Amino acid sequence: MPQIMKILSYDLNSNLGKQYILSLLYCNNQEPINGKSRLMIELFFISLNVPSLSKELEFEADNYGLSSNVMGEYLNDMNQKKLIIANKGSGENITYSIGEYGKKFLEQENLNLDYELISEIKTLCQDLTNDELFALTYFSFPEMTKNSLVKEKILAKRQKLAVGLYRKDKVSLEKATEISGLKFKEFLDLMDCENMGSFDN
Repeated sequence: MPQIMKILSYDLNSNLGKQYILSLLYCNNQEPINGKSRLMIELFFISLNVPSLSKELEFEADNYGLSSNVMGEYLNDMNQKKLIIANKGSGENITYSIGEYGKKFLEQENLNLDYELISEIKTLCQDLTNDELFALTYFSFPEMTKNSLVKEKILAKRQKLAVGLYRKDKVSLEKATEISGLKFKEFLDLMDCENMGSFDN
């Protein structure tokens, strides 16, 4: 094993957070994740089922719903070491993908992670718009919205977003109704509405 991989492996084998970040970027055909907020949310969903990961990353309310200072430090460090690749796009947006050394590490190590959970969460979030992902987060974990700069925008579109989440088979009918803020029959009537253009953009 090259010396650099020995050094990186020593750090990674004792860092659960970095292991999950790498595995999330590697799974589902190494599909990149577009945006830091989206990556944070996907790791947050995973951490709900992995108490040790939740304790390590310490997610808290932030301008865009939730954030983790620890995870932010990990991402910067991993990008510098070519474990991941952070490509800046238009504006402030960053696309994250698995890096050369990150691939090598995962392919040589047998980590004790819940890979099925990681794949399920990435699949759940993969074809959602940012607003749909924020809605799913905000209305499931309202405590994470107290500092949000986009909360009012999401609230204004909650009915349309709830319909989108349900039609994409991401949430149950009951959960979609909860996200919409409507009563059950009202949401069923909304689903029957053919003129989707009547929703606010």
